[in-house]
Amino acid sequence: MSDGETLADVRIVLIGDEGCGKTSLVMSLLEDEWVDAVPRRLDRVLIPADVTPENVTTSIVDLSIKEEEDNWLISEMRQANVICVVYSVTDDTTVERIQEKWLPLIRQAFGEYHETPIILVGNKSDGTANNTDKLPSGQSLVSSLQILPIMEANTEVETCVECSARTMKNVSEIFYYAQKAVIYPTRPLYDADTKQLTDRAKKALIRVFKICDRDNDGYLSDTELNDFQKLCFGIPLTSTALEDVKRAVADGCPDGVASDALMLAGFLYLHLLFIERGRHETTWAVLRKFGYETSLKLAEEYLYPRITIPVGCSTELSPEGVQFVSALFEKYDEDKDGCLSPSELQNLFSVCSAPVITKDNILALETNQRGWLTYNGYMAYWNMTTLINLTQTFEQLAYLGFPVGRSGPGRAGNTLDSIRVTRERKKDLENHGTDRKVFQCLVVGAKDAGKTVFMQSLAGRGMSDVAQIGRRHSPFVINRVKVKEESKYLLLREVDVLSPQDALGSGETSADVVAFLYDVSNPDSFAFCATVYQKYFYRTKTPCVMIATKVEREEVDQRWEIPPEEFCKQFELPKPIKFSSSNIGQSNSPIFEQLAMMAVYPHLRRVFYLSDSNLLSKITFGAAIVALAGFLVLKNL
Repeated sequence: MSDGETLADVRIVLIGDEGCGKTSLVMSLLEDEWVDAVPRRLDRVLIPADVTPENVTTSIVDLSIKEEEDNWLISEMRQANVICVVYSVTDDTTVERIQEKWLPLIRQAFGEYHETPIILVGNKSDGTANNTDKLPSGQSLVSSLQILPIMEANTEVETCVECSARTMKNVSEIFYYAQKAVIYPTRPLYDADTKQLTDRAKKALIRVFKICDRDNDGYLSDTELNDFQKLCFGIPLTSTALEDVKRAVADGCPDGVASDALMLAGFLYLHLLFIERGRHETTWAVLRKFGYETSLKLAEEYLYPRITIPVGCSTELSPEGVQFVSALFEKYDEDKDGCLSPSELQNLFSVCSAPVITKDNILALETNQRGWLTYNGYMAYWNMTTLINLTQTFEQLAYLGFPVGRSGPGRAGNTLDSIRVTRERKKDLENHGTDRKVFQCLVVGAKDAGKTVFMQSLAGRGMSDVAQIGRRHSPFVINRVKVKEESKYLLLREVDVLSPQDALGSGETSADVVAFLYDVSNPDSFAFCATVYQKYFYRTKTPCVMIATKVEREEVDQRWEIPPEEFCKQFELPKPIKFSSSNIGQSNSPIFEQLAMMAVYPHLRRVFYLSDSNLLSKITFGAAIVALAGFLVLKNL
């Protein structure tokens, strides 16, 4: 393939019997007049985008040479986006060869069922005896009797155009239709056999409807229709035009209009009308505005925009992203109870390609007593996903309509607008402050140390809830935590290691704070924590804290070189914190506030060490600064 062919947006291939005038058609297009002496064969012709109606670079290839073998023709055809089968309206034999030779050859190239559009081109119409007696399509009567059955029997044939290279009749139109067949293909949208929209087209348009139905009432009001019109086409509809649209829908689809508003059935019927009237470019304009490619799948660049995240930085929702997902909650919380029931949750994410919040991963989030997702849990979900799986956030926001569905009509942009990349943590340490909202806490502990109970307490779940969860608990739990009257999100992440020798990944060791849990009634429990700490976190700047669990049980000596309190003193860690039964199920427990504070202010590690851990959450930030200053003076650091 030549460089020019590589750059082409649309590749048109002309095939047909010798003498039908394929080369003459291309020469007439190029010269804009009849050319008496045409070459036996043309090389690939590249037409610049700025001279085509659809502003696409187009290459045209004349393939049919008498001595060429079918295998070569098939190989060349496979590179085409659209194929023009040229016949002579003055030669019945060339018409017969369409079915006998050319359509079977195309199927060999693309398969029995394919979506490569085909255009039948009847050349030499200037030589037809009954040239003045034409059908509305512009074909001669004799040719139509033979061509119409071919079109009906072969749905891949988009249209048939009669032309004349000699008189320039419809020459430019042929190539315009060919371009249009590629840019605005009919087959992905319309099933010619059933005369209905394809399932793929319905699914895509249903998504568009739901995004544009801003109040989720199942109707597109005049305001919503106008917003849709301005978004897709840049201009509003007049009140007369709006009434004409609804009247046209009501005439052909009785259940398409209700309460003077367009329903989903009417929205789908409207696009069926566009396609049946040859205006499928209108439907494609809508679909492409909402991210769809010709395959009726969302484009990769729409789903997954490129983003660079420097080392030490993280990702969070931007103010625009927060506003968008918050508005979605309000839209789909139909009973306004501050929670999303299973049906409301399913409805919200129904436009996504796969289930989003399942029964298993909802365990990472706050729910009400019925297991319904609270607003707080819903927002926590987006903050968690944006931190640990940005690709998933991008994909879900794209399906949900960001940016086209955000805040108002005519908005355009990129899902990148929904994300902010935080400042490098090293810079935060240097500046003794951060504007981050989401912090990750690694939870480390031996088996049966109580990690699940501890983590689920952040989501407000008690012992009975944990008992029902069993072994299918999420390795993450996230909730909102107050840090000096400011809301932050604390994400607990359980380390999936069975022994201290198991390696931790870089994603785990780069946590903002680490909570080591040990069972005071198990003599081997603390050794696990001490080993992992010394292996991965000793001499790092990551704040760490030891948490004693099951403190209501009889405390036993830990099988380690020194007791836990001495260990913490030796390594300048805060004293072990006791996680008692009164803390279980309490999302506002001071322990979680302390973990969040340690994550937010890692530069105060020595203050955490000097202060009583259980009182740390009560000191003010100013007091912490004073304490640190005093410590630095005393130690001459």
